[in-house]
Amino acid sequence: MRISRAKSIAAVGLIAGSLSMIVAANQAAALPSQVTPIIVPGTTAPTFGVDMHLPPLSQTQDYQAGPSPAKAIREYRRSGTYAQDQQAVAAAAGTFLADWLVATCGDTSQAVCRPAAVFDIDDTLLSWYPLYDAIDFRYTKTVSTVAVDGCTTPVIAPVRALLNKARLLGAQVFLLSGRTETQRAQTEACLRKRGVTGWSKLVLRSADQASLTAAQYKSAQRAKWEGEGWRLGLTIGDQVSDLAGGHVAGAFLLPNPMYYVP
Repeated sequence: MRISRAKSIAAVGLIAGSLSMIVAANQAAALPSQVTPIIVPGTTAPTFGVDMHLPPLSQTQDYQAGPSPAKAIREYRRSGTYAQDQQAVAAAAGTFLADWLVATCGDTSQAVCRPAAVFDIDDTLLSWYPLYDAIDFRYTKTVSTVAVDGCTTPVIAPVRALLNKARLLGAQVFLLSGRTETQRAQTEACLRKRGVTGWSKLVLRSADQASLTAAQYKSAQRAKWEGEGWRLGLTIGDQVSDLAGGHVAGAFLLPNPMYYVP
């Protein structure tokens, strides 16, 4: 079974206990993990994922888990359920994209149809779990800078496989990240080091976009691509803000119990 966010997380003070309940429910569920429809505020695109996020999807402020639920988060990871959930979402996204390409492009050439798939980077293609685990799930800008510059983030293999599948199916790969333009060289180098290659576009935040929320920034970029004639088959990320705002055929939400970015 899955426990809904609304029922499992009534307040931040209940997060540790609620996450323990969700972990227990996941361990009792039949494997592989089930990917189910999710209601995401701010988007009408069909959205799918696994219900393992803190806090509820209605949260509007930045959130870091901190040490209180650390034990439950580590249990979720050690149990293998975290990886199974990532695999399940990536597999469902691959199936959706393949079906969408047939329905949308048919026998039309890719050059004419112009299909694309959009990928977030952090905790979508590259995992920050080892970093957060080491600091009891408390974010600091200094640690983040060191991680980006030093490429201490391992690849999330199922999502890398999804990216490669998207390319094989004929879709262009667009990477859309909240990282800044000043981090472009480090980001590109780290992606290649982790075996992530073949993207057509890599969009990072410019200085004049600093005041935008993640949802505003990413939905505006998807709208821009759509206006340029691209057909966006899917977007995949670990945050609701990676998906909200539409301008995509389908959206896929990966698990992330560590933090929330509106």
